Amino acid sequence: MKENTFDVPAYKFFAMKINDGRPQHMLDDYRFLIDNNYINDIMLIPFENIDGLEVQLVQRLLKTKDLFLFGTMYYKPINFIKNYDEINQPVNFCDMRAVHFDKRYLDKNCQKTVDKLWEEYMEKNYISSDDYTKRMYRCFFERYQDGSYLKTKERIKRLEMRK
Repeated sequence: MKENTFDVPAYKFFAMKINDGRPQHMLDDYRFLIDNNYINDIMLIPFENIDGLEVQLVQRLLKTKDLFLFGTMYYKPINFIKNYDEINQPVNFCDMRAVHFDKRYLDKNCQKTVDKLWEEYMEKNYISSDDYTKRMYRCFFERYQDGSYLKTKERIKRLEMRK
């Protein structure tokens, strides 16, 4: 890993949508599909594809009333093949950290950007999180919010001082 960075390439951030035609789901619905590895029943949206968009726009794009966001260590095994388009092996998620925003919460915050919504959640929960989760949050802050190691370092100092 590079020095002076919190951005860990193995950490990936996604929104998840359940592909069953219903516009609203509960946290338990997502947990069930993830725990039972029903990958074909979910759609993963890389966070880069919704970063900076207002919550209400993301809801319209995904045709959903709730929002499930998660960070994870992610890997996709690749066999030695000539054409990368032929890769169809399952994705493996390790140590997922997720947050489910229900319809009521999103209705109150519909004009915020989705990255701001997640940033606020992470800041609120940073101090009480375990070391692994803090590391993932720092990666998110640097990659999507602060744009630099130094700015993220300052943010962390501010959060720790609030304690």
